[in-house]
Amino acid sequence: MEKGRLDKGFDIIGDIAIVKFDGKLSKKQKLLAVKNILSKNKNVKRIIEKTGMTHGEERIPKLKQLIGKGSTALHKENGCRFYVDVKKVYFSPRMSNERLRVIKQVKKEETVLDMFCGVGPFAIPIAKKADKVTAIDINRNAIKLLEKNIELNKVSNIDYYCGDSGKIAKKLRGKFDRIIMNFPLYAYKFLGTAVKKCNDNAVIHLYSFIKDGNAEVIRNEIIKACGKHFKDVKISEYRAGEVAPFLERRCFDISLTDKITRRR
Repeated sequence: MEKGRLDKGFDIIGDIAIVKFDGKLSKKQKLLAVKNILSKNKNVKRIIEKTGMTHGEERIPKLKQLIGKGSTALHKENGCRFYVDVKKVYFSPRMSNERLRVIKQVKKEETVLDMFCGVGPFAIPIAKKADKVTAIDINRNAIKLLEKNIELNKVSNIDYYCGDSGKIAKKLRGKFDRIIMNFPLYAYKFLGTAVKKCNDNAVIHLYSFIKDGNAEVIRNEIIKACGKHFKDVKISEYRAGEVAPFLERRCFDISLTDKITRRR
């Protein structure tokens, strides 16, 4: 009997392995495939299958339980611990190194806005370095877990809000030295709001899906939105993982200087 073949391996979040299969396989074939995961990864106790793409503004994964019960795990990353309910919130352990790349750039005196914060994998480690962090997410379950994770990691300098990031950001007082926009499907649509909340010499980390050479389209959107408020806009690009065949996640680091002062 042919064993089920995993599509691009699997992700481990705490004691949960998230698997995706290549092709249509029976439950018995899938169990034969995941048996190998359990034998080689003693920390894994539960297996959950990814059955489709993440969907909606709340970024809800499409998953099916195969082995074990429950979907909340305690995950360790970049010196912090996070409660993650894999069926109710979006979380990618494959972003760990990319998150660390951004975290390392943060300076002590910075104020940081995380516009699509999830359970806090950017916000909480950054709060241990920065002066102040503001976090927003439309997913109520993500914000509930963020609240637990703030307490778990003993940080006290995070303000958090549940709701539409664009609307909430507009109402926030003050401006920010760094803004993180990790919503690859639609983050660029919020860029006009984000750039208005930037101090001079600010940095925006904008994540976007890149397919069929549309990186130039994203760069043009960045220049269009940011050029209205800053004279000097510099863009650096970093690959942040392949999410599907011919579909790549990329981070655009946008450095903004020489803010345009408008006369009233």
